[in-house]
Amino acid sequence: MMRFLLLSVCTLLAPILLLPNLAAQSGQPTNRVLADLRADVDRLDQLVRGMRVEMEELARENERLRQTNFVTLSQLNGILRDLEGKFERQTESSRRAIIQQVSNEIERLARQTQSAIEALSKSIEGAPQVTQRTTWQDNYPKNGTNYTVKSGDSLGRIARELGSRVDWIRNANRLTSDTIFPGQELFVPLAD
Repeated sequence: MMRFLLLSVCTLLAPILLLPNLAAQSGQPTNRVLADLRADVDRLDQLVRGMRVEMEELARENERLRQTNFVTLSQLNGILRDLEGKFERQTESSRRAIIQQVSNEIERLARQTQSAIEALSKSIEGAPQVTQRTTWQDNYPKNGTNYTVKSGDSLGRIARELGSRVDWIRNANRLTSDTIFPGQELFVPLAD
């Protein structure tokens, strides 16, 4: 700002010092040149006053900005870190609450299932045992061969290999199921 004022003053003084030369060169009377210079000085004075008003306004604005509490980037980052921490703690708290709810529900279902199992067990204990009576038929051929069961054998396989039928083998040996064991002796009826 000072440079501008100094430059403006020098610009004004130069024509005054050179006034006789300017009047002689322009061919105008000295009074006319002097009047033009005064008009220029007045215009410069108005410009300087306007600039002074603008500078004062800028200084007031600058002071107002200094007094305003602006958030710096580092402060903003700190606030964001705090919020992230709160969010993570809240999320962890929510997870714990959900896990607790699920655990409670699983425990409730386990108790309910245990009660149902116990009730079923008591009802079975008190129920009369029904003995299943198996009847066998004698409609199988009476001639056949003895066979010792090997590992991997089944009634169906034995019947196929020896030309018999599963129901004949079951009836001839009085079997209550198709379960057989290695080393077991069976009579295998053969078709005539």
